[in-house]
Amino acid sequence: MSIKNIQKLKRFGIFHNHTNDNAKDFGKYNLFYGWNGSGKSTLSGVFRCIENKTDSGKFPSSEFTVNTDGGTTITQENVVQSDLNVYTFNQDFIDENISWNSVVKSILLVDKAKIEEREKLEELKKKHKTDSEAYSKEAAEIKKLEEAISKFGTDSARRLKMSLQSIDTSDSHYLNYNKTKFEAFITSNLNATEKDASLLGEEKIIELTNAAKPNQKNLISFTQQTISQETFSKAKERLDDLLKTSVVSKTIQRLVEHGDIKSWVEAGLGLHKRHNTNQCEFCGNTITEERTKQLEAHFNDDYKAFQDRLVKADSWLAGQYIQAPMLPVASDFYEELKKEYSEACTKLEKATTDLNEEISAWHTALKKKTENPLETGLVVEAIKESSIKAFNDAMTAISATVGKHNHKSANFKEETDKAKKQLELHYATTEVKDFGYYDKKSEVAERATANNGLKTTINNLNTEIRTLEESLSNEGLGAEQFNESLHKFLGRSEITLHFNPVKKGYEILRNDSDLVEGNLSEGEKTAIAFVYFITKLKENDNKMENTIVVVDDPVSSFDSNHIFHAYSFLRSNCDKAKQLFVFTHNFTYFKLIRDWFEGINRNRKRKSPPKDPNAFFYTIEASTAIPRHSTFKDANASLVNYNSEYHYIFSRLYAYRNSPALSRDEAFLTANLARKLLESFFSFKFPRYRSDIAQLMDRGLKGCEVTDEATKEKIYRFINKYSHSVVIEVNEDSSENLVGESQNVIGDIFAWLQEVDEVHYNEMLEVVQ
Repeated sequence: MSIKNIQKLKRFGIFHNHTNDNAKDFGKYNLFYGWNGSGKSTLSGVFRCIENKTDSGKFPSSEFTVNTDGGTTITQENVVQSDLNVYTFNQDFIDENISWNSVVKSILLVDKAKIEEREKLEELKKKHKTDSEAYSKEAAEIKKLEEAISKFGTDSARRLKMSLQSIDTSDSHYLNYNKTKFEAFITSNLNATEKDASLLGEEKIIELTNAAKPNQKNLISFTQQTISQETFSKAKERLDDLLKTSVVSKTIQRLVEHGDIKSWVEAGLGLHKRHNTNQCEFCGNTITEERTKQLEAHFNDDYKAFQDRLVKADSWLAGQYIQAPMLPVASDFYEELKKEYSEACTKLEKATTDLNEEISAWHTALKKKTENPLETGLVVEAIKESSIKAFNDAMTAISATVGKHNHKSANFKEETDKAKKQLELHYATTEVKDFGYYDKKSEVAERATANNGLKTTINNLNTEIRTLEESLSNEGLGAEQFNESLHKFLGRSEITLHFNPVKKGYEILRNDSDLVEGNLSEGEKTAIAFVYFITKLKENDNKMENTIVVVDDPVSSFDSNHIFHAYSFLRSNCDKAKQLFVFTHNFTYFKLIRDWFEGINRNRKRKSPPKDPNAFFYTIEASTAIPRHSTFKDANASLVNYNSEYHYIFSRLYAYRNSPALSRDEAFLTANLARKLLESFFSFKFPRYRSDIAQLMDRGLKGCEVTDEATKEKIYRFINKYSHSVVIEVNEDSSENLVGESQNVIGDIFAWLQEVDEVHYNEMLEVVQ
């Protein structure tokens, strides 16, 4: 894998809050240009963290996010797990490996003569590579699966929260429902969420949704009415007795046969007796004594007594009809009980109707008997047990519904919580089954176990490879190769490394005998450190094509001759690196590396088909505001295209001259650029005065007509005040003045340059435009 980008740097030294918004993703070759103090070494420290698999000890609260082209992300939290093969050359590397007054850590290079052992080592390394790639690929797949499971938890919790919160917005548990609560719920209901029995039908969901609502109702009063089968059994016995009973009388056949006439005559006979008359009120004729005796014989005392029994029986039976009981109002019940209550009431109404119809059949038979007491053939059916049971069951159902209602009202929170839990279980089970949660969890566990086994194999291979490398490694070979490279680099051979087995490291000797004991020039130290680093890249048979190489300013103390050596040495040794990062403040060195990288891009474009560039250029820029902060971004085209720092500075300052408005950072930068431009221009024009900017400017003013002493003094004060000030301004107007003055002063500077050397000025404009 290679490093794709540095997505975030936070509190990492001068990089307070860097993001990758203004920088392309890295390629195979990456060149950074930045002035001293801009943060080059600090940025190289990020790579050093990845190399050492540790967070930054210099910046304890720092954060970084580095993305790889393999899709993994490296942060200060997981850097210990990084498997990138990174080698970083910076001051930390030098301090860690080289003591100028003592010894240099040894370099173990593999002895090429041990052929069989080397072949075995190669086989082990190939297997290690294959297994490591398989492990990384599987780890990435497992991570994707874990992320999908994690996202499932978040998404499911959000959906459950919406469903349950819509029922009761006052319940803080569901108001703040989140992934943690959801995962805890399915863990504690493991068996239930695996079963289809936890899934609810649409009607049950509606019922529980209503049951979970936070609207408490009052208790309902209700007295259950029950009908006894025994009561109606005894009543039938009495009724059967009445219907079969007759009385002895001298009957008048016509009255027996016609009950209505019998009732009319019987009533008329009573009227005549009360009014003491024998005159027929209907026809006006006289009722004979004989006829009166016949009628009285028909309606004798036994008959009248029996008739009275029938009337009383009729009155009793009329009172046995089932009256509709006083039932609670349906709206008094909880919503989820209303349907159940309504169904029970409907059954009660039907049972009451059925019973009353059966009682009415009794009543009809009794009326017939009353009309004709002498009739003995009347028969009635017993009241059905099923009718009485239906009535009693309906009353019991109503009573049960009332009981449920009252229980909920008396235990309101407990009952609504039960409803919510049932709904939560339903929704959770639905989510779990739709996603295949348990299958995926099992898959993660199984694959992780298998991959951990592969990791153990890789660790064992590491041990075997390390043991074999140690048997093949030779510190003397490291010293020999270092000395050969250093002598070529310096062009002389008086400085050498010698392995001291007692000190277990290299001693630095001058003329092959004298310990230098720190007596080295800065250039010699830089050369030794850089050559040592390049030699160490080959330690333990490390493969350059598998190595990410990071080099921070290897030319800081070199003269121009050694700058070319440093360039060629880097190119010849690191051209085949998996990825190369170079940081420098030296424009000459930058230009050498830039031209190398540009040549690579040109060659890729010439291929058929053309290939995209894989070499990119960046600038590291620090603000001048207090506190300072840095960021890196894609290099300006002027830096890539021009062949001197002077061209670059001229183009940048000229661009600011034409900018409609400058930010504070840009305004501060113009002061530095203006000073560098004037120093370079006047030093070339007037080399006798190059050591003093004031003298250079005085000399440059001679013969000028447009630029006068006042303009020169304004320019001089501007570049001194804002570029090299050693005092932090506490006056809030200072930065405002700078922003306001910058563009005017830049215009004056270019007018001055044009006046001093118009030919040079015009040609520079042609170049930058």
